[in-house]
Amino acid sequence: MSSSEDQGIPPPSALALVLCDAIWTDPGTGKKFLLGCFGAISAREFPAAHPILSAYILLTNGRGSKPFRVLIVDVDEDREPISEINGDVNFPDIRTVVAIDAVFLGLSFPAAGEYRMQVFVGGEFIIERSILVLQI
Repeated sequence: MSSSEDQGIPPPSALALVLCDAIWTDPGTGKKFLLGCFGAISAREFPAAHPILSAYILLTNGRGSKPFRVLIVDVDEDREPISEINGDVNFPDIRTVVAIDAVFLGLSFPAAGEYRMQVFVGGEFIIERSILVLQI
């Protein structure tokens, strides 16, 4: 839930939500490199172990410091979330573009199907995207 002082102020806007194997930051330039971008995960048997999944999330139009949550849920949200990352994101200025590097370790998908990655900032839904988990 948003606080009463945030009433009438729109939530941050999402510019990107990209799934990949890893996010590397160049120490000299600070530029991000997304390694192994994908939209689906393949597995031979279930539950399927997936050792690492990274999400590169770009946000703008935020104000101040806000808590964020990134969830991986089944498409119907019938089960508990597969995984969740919580933290804080700071917007020093409304024009600032802020990156969140969310790294999920040791995931286990119970069955083939569609899952969703959902991003919330300050309790407000911001963006979601599909993750297909396919049986091969």
